[in-house]
Amino acid sequence: MERVVEEDAAQLAPAGTGESSSLPPSAAQDRPAAGLCLGSTPNTSRALLTPALSEPQRPGPPARVASVGLPSGHTLMHLNSMRGHDGGPNSSGLGSGNSPLPNSAELSRRLRGLLATTVNFRDVSLELMPSSDQGVLEAAEDADADAATGSAAPLGPLSTSTSGAFAGLGGGGEGGEASGTGRDAGPGSGLAPGGAVVPLGGSMRVRSGAVVRKNKLVIILVGLPGRGKTFLCNKLCCYLNWLGHATRHFNVGQYRRHQKCADEVQDAAFFDHANESGVEARNRALHAALDDLTAYLRSDSGQVAIFDATNTTVARRNLLRAKFHGVLQYMFIETICSDPAVLELNYRNKMRYSPDYKGVDTDKAVADFLARIKKYEEVYEPIDDRNLHYIKLIDMVTGRGHMDINRISGYLPGKIVFFLMQVCKAGLTSPRKIILSRHGESQYNEKALIGGNSSLSVRGERYSRALPEAVIARLPQDEAVSVAVWTSTLKRTIETARFLPFPKLRWKALDEINAGICDGMTYEDIAERYPAEYEARKKDKLRYRYPSGESYMDVIQRVEPVIIEMERERECLVIVAHQAILRCLYAYFMNVPSEDIPRVAIPLHTIIELTPLPDGTMSEVRIAVDIDRPELFLGAPACAATASTGSDAGSPQPSRSCTPEGEAAALVPAPPAAADLAGAQADEVKVAELVAAS
Repeated sequence: MERVVEEDAAQLAPAGTGESSSLPPSAAQDRPAAGLCLGSTPNTSRALLTPALSEPQRPGPPARVASVGLPSGHTLMHLNSMRGHDGGPNSSGLGSGNSPLPNSAELSRRLRGLLATTVNFRDVSLELMPSSDQGVLEAAEDADADAATGSAAPLGPLSTSTSGAFAGLGGGGEGGEASGTGRDAGPGSGLAPGGAVVPLGGSMRVRSGAVVRKNKLVIILVGLPGRGKTFLCNKLCCYLNWLGHATRHFNVGQYRRHQKCADEVQDAAFFDHANESGVEARNRALHAALDDLTAYLRSDSGQVAIFDATNTTVARRNLLRAKFHGVLQYMFIETICSDPAVLELNYRNKMRYSPDYKGVDTDKAVADFLARIKKYEEVYEPIDDRNLHYIKLIDMVTGRGHMDINRISGYLPGKIVFFLMQVCKAGLTSPRKIILSRHGESQYNEKALIGGNSSLSVRGERYSRALPEAVIARLPQDEAVSVAVWTSTLKRTIETARFLPFPKLRWKALDEINAGICDGMTYEDIAERYPAEYEARKKDKLRYRYPSGESYMDVIQRVEPVIIEMERERECLVIVAHQAILRCLYAYFMNVPSEDIPRVAIPLHTIIELTPLPDGTMSEVRIAVDIDRPELFLGAPACAATASTGSDAGSPQPSRSCTPEGEAAALVPAPPAAADLAGAQADEVKVAELVAAS
């Protein structure tokens, strides 16, 4: 927020005199109203405060800053020396002997003056200091007071004398260095090269400090191996990118593997804190990742960077804190898990997917990984510094844990807290499936019309009858599963899902994109009647908004509550919706770049099966449903007899005829061979035994 200060030259004079100011008008106009108190810290609401009431100014030592009891991170400067007059009987200014308060004309003039000199309080922090021979005041707040909300680090000293009047305020330079960009120093401007402010009628100066980029955020992960850090990284990447905040994941382990020499062995001993060569190699990977992270956030495209590493020691976290403090907004996320069942599952997935153990015997891999964890545990120091900005997840995946949120504020950090609460509620390893299906062909589809609320066509009716069998065929067959069906409130999705034998929920948020005045038209009609709109849509389909309608960016905001609820659910979900809606949902789970969302293929009469993976990503299978089978013309759903999936019902026996002939083997995986099942079960037993023994 910018404020401007202007003062009439005729009313300004150095404190302690009764004479009018001899300053040039251009310089005097840059001075603020005398005797006013201003808040000095960024992120503090600026307001006109009570004028200083005291005796007429006498010569003497410089006035010190009067620090008033404000919340942590906020400082108030009370300048008794900032007076426009000496308090003589004919003076109408502040400090007058006859009238300690300014009259209405004087107050009005000073209020107008406060709206004339631009001050960007996000970029400038002010500290009033005595002149150099009087010493230096103590710092008013902790150096890290507002790092998570984007405030700058404390700036260099500022000096004042008995005249004590501001000459002007300079903008802050990036990285703590003075910057003269944005304003030119000129006669009477009070600005010196480099962004410092030259005092007029005194020795006070305002120096520019570090500019914290409030639109740049670093998320630093903390935790022992196998605690779900990479899962959280991938989930956060999907969510923030989907919302339009460009986010990248920087995994230090990938840098370590990339820098690995051909003959280098990175077993558990490599991670010993006493292994100097291992520590050196890991530090190289650390700094390489930090260099790339910094370059990414310095670019115009980067907004959020996620730093994925163990970061288990205070020394490492202090190094990162020093790297980002005063330059970027940052926060820590620590994951702690002590539940043996969850750890066993995490370790098993680590053996299955980690590049460190690719092709390694299961017994050796498990033993080495447990030994690696013990090396980290020897030096592990959980976060307990309340000066840090952090979110701590403690056994959240078990449903019996809790979150510790410390000094978190701001839009994005707040969104992240809320999002993590939903993701962790469902569990980091919750097995389920998400099935996306567009509605069956509608009567409007037959005519190439957009929008509307038409019913299904004949082909759409066939799809609605074939859909139950196709869905049930994709559900786990060896155990009872809970399934829910979500649709929009429009007829074509309700009719498509009506034969699905599961509980149904209708969401207004899942309705098709609003085409506004173009609803019910073909694209040819739009090109003919609204050629400018047609061309605008072709140029930027993501951001184009139909007149009186919506854009894809609007739809993303509208379906965010649906995404949050999908993340909270532990059961399988079947979403029957519309093309634009499913494009947005699919883009979230598959981390599709925003610009590509309007081009995601969502064909009719096809189901898209998404299966969560342990690292937070999704696998995808698409199944085209055959709607031309003779039994679909008989007026009954193809698998009505096998609809139940409860524990009291027998296992359904789905047919593979839901896919075209010749495609079933490729689209529907064959059951694993007995030998494969036996091998997998043996590996699980080994992991369980080794974890229990550890």
